[in-house]
Amino acid sequence: MADLYIGKSFDPASKSLGEPFLLDSSDLTTHGIVIGMTGSGKTGLSVDIIEELLKARVPVIVIDPKGDMGNLALAFDRLAPDQFEPWIDKDEAAREGKSVAEVAAAAAASWQAGLHDWGLEAKDVAGYAAGRRVRVFTPGATAGRPLNVIDSLRAPSVPFAENEEELRDEIDAIVTALLGFVQIEADPLSSREYILLFSLVENAWRQGQDLDLEALIGQVANPPIERAGALPMEAFYPAKDRATLMFAINNLVASPPFQVWRQGEPVDIESWVRSGDGLPQLSIVYTAHLDDDQRTFVTALILNKLKTWMRRQPGTSELRLLFYMDEIFGYFPPSANPPTKKPLLTLLKQARAYGVGVLLSTQNPVDLDYKGLANMGFWAIGRLQTEQDQRRVRQGIEAALADAAADVPFDRLIASVQKRVFLVHDIHRKVPALVNSRFAMSYLRGPLTRDEIRRLGPEVAGAPATPGATAGTDSAAATPVRRPASGSPALPVPLTPAYLDLRGGSIADPYVVVRAAVRYRAGGVVSDEQQRTLGFRVTSEMTAAELLEQEPVAIDADGVRSEAPAGLGYADLPSFLAQPSGPKTLERALRDRLDDRLQAELLYDPVTRTFARPGEDDVAFAARLGSSPGVAGKREALEARIARIQRDIGIKAQEVKGRKMEKWLSVFTTVLNNVTLVTGKSRRVKTTGMTGVLTKNRMENTAESRKEALQAQLAELQAQLAELAAPDPARFERRVAKPAKTDVSIIRYDVVWVY
Repeated sequence: MADLYIGKSFDPASKSLGEPFLLDSSDLTTHGIVIGMTGSGKTGLSVDIIEELLKARVPVIVIDPKGDMGNLALAFDRLAPDQFEPWIDKDEAAREGKSVAEVAAAAAASWQAGLHDWGLEAKDVAGYAAGRRVRVFTPGATAGRPLNVIDSLRAPSVPFAENEEELRDEIDAIVTALLGFVQIEADPLSSREYILLFSLVENAWRQGQDLDLEALIGQVANPPIERAGALPMEAFYPAKDRATLMFAINNLVASPPFQVWRQGEPVDIESWVRSGDGLPQLSIVYTAHLDDDQRTFVTALILNKLKTWMRRQPGTSELRLLFYMDEIFGYFPPSANPPTKKPLLTLLKQARAYGVGVLLSTQNPVDLDYKGLANMGFWAIGRLQTEQDQRRVRQGIEAALADAAADVPFDRLIASVQKRVFLVHDIHRKVPALVNSRFAMSYLRGPLTRDEIRRLGPEVAGAPATPGATAGTDSAAATPVRRPASGSPALPVPLTPAYLDLRGGSIADPYVVVRAAVRYRAGGVVSDEQQRTLGFRVTSEMTAAELLEQEPVAIDADGVRSEAPAGLGYADLPSFLAQPSGPKTLERALRDRLDDRLQAELLYDPVTRTFARPGEDDVAFAARLGSSPGVAGKREALEARIARIQRDIGIKAQEVKGRKMEKWLSVFTTVLNNVTLVTGKSRRVKTTGMTGVLTKNRMENTAESRKEALQAQLAELQAQLAELAAPDPARFERRVAKPAKTDVSIIRYDVVWVY
């Protein structure tokens, strides 16, 4: 979990700012919405959240239909005027009667002062900019990194039968888009073209066969499937009719304007999430240049790819990835069903279990399906345009105020909202709050054009595709090594060297250091996700397979440095790691064998069914158990039962007291009835009342027994409560646990020179 500094509390009476408002990154696994009319500052707040997540090393995928989110690439490490100048609008400067240099200087001064007011300086921006990777994809254009969204017909890397629903959604998005390009309505029930293409792609994927458009054209002419439903293919879709579809797709393939849709990288969520150098990655898909149908197609395809990727990840309660969409209007409407709606709703309902958060932005909450709003735990409400918009959010906010017993009415809170001030409702907090968003580290200069995206440079925007190469990728052949100034042996891209002083020596040995998230299972019990950082020493004669055969050493990541000390000597690298293909070879070896090296002997508490962390001793484990949320829940339940039994004991004590009084009153009455026996007035004993005395005595004994039984229960529960408050380490067991491959997620890996 990480605290995200997104702003400060706002006092509407004094218009003053209070304490920093910190949002727990894990809160975003319950998803969120940022709402506000144009000019409310919702883009700025969204940028703040994304910046903080990248600082916390959480990757982010952004769909950008307006062009604003490219501003996230404009984080200037010096905040100097010359860095702002290329991004100043020359026409706007002319209208103000100023030179571009003057406007750039004013912008730099504004950003320096604005960040300073929020406790941020140029060094903070520099650290943020150096600690993340940004890539801007432009499907249907070569301004950024082109995306090959039409030839996304390669067979999936997961078994079709086990992922049928997700993969069919992907096929639907591809076929719908392809038919849209040739002006054919893709109706799943009435369109023969849709049914045929869907069936052809599904048939190929079930057999693990890759397709491209040329191969698809051939299969339209000669289908490898004999039937469509209950009908033979020739009866369902005769060859002479299929020829029309075949020529339509062929004309599309031959069309020069269409070629750009087939260039660039495929939609690969794994590469968007995990960069080669381990830095958190911001992947922005710029769709502002596309028409509505094209935007919908690209967004639906990415959402379905994301859903398929998500289902392959191990579960976690931490935020693993954030998906953000800037302006949801038209993609998730209350009534219509565009192809983006189903995958979005699936993510909102299921993504939390996989650590994937969804954050959406819109001007009007009425544009959002109510089922989506109900699945969002974080609301940031800025200025709203209409009473209808206020009614849409009123119920949720008033319910939160009632739960918190807050006496501040919704109308007063919403009236206090102004530019950059948001009414924030987070289900993980007791009461909604007014928050002033902080100054963004990125230069928010407004929407970027395609030409401006091209100016971001090859590392961010890539370059147009060339024959025989994939556009926008880091080509190891073109740049085989990155040789650092320190003089350490060159490493293939994207590996970068780091340095760790363990021995204080003068010769450094290479280690592969990998950080992984892992869960352990034993006896039906699953541990919480834990992060482990391990180092594997590399020798010059070693193969990639041999690397994982050795026992790793635990590495303190805080001691790793990016700069080498002067005068350090270096051992040789093995041949597999020095080659351009070294990083891929290394990654394959880690994914194949790392689970074997993560076996651990862990303490286990049979009372709370909880594992200790690797290296955690019994004292630390006992202390953590006593304060853990799970134990806290059990403690609350025990305390409630104890309070109830204590109340029942009090009632029984009063009952025993009453029974005693009834018994003695009955005895006294019996004695009075026989007083004549003592005075001599009567010689016959009266038995009237004796039965009542015996009955009252029996009732007293019964009440006393019940009280004693309750007291015994109370003592047992109090003993259990004491055991939870201070667990006895003697009850802990030691269990050897090895994670399954599916329970291991590699976060990053580096080559670290240890000396």
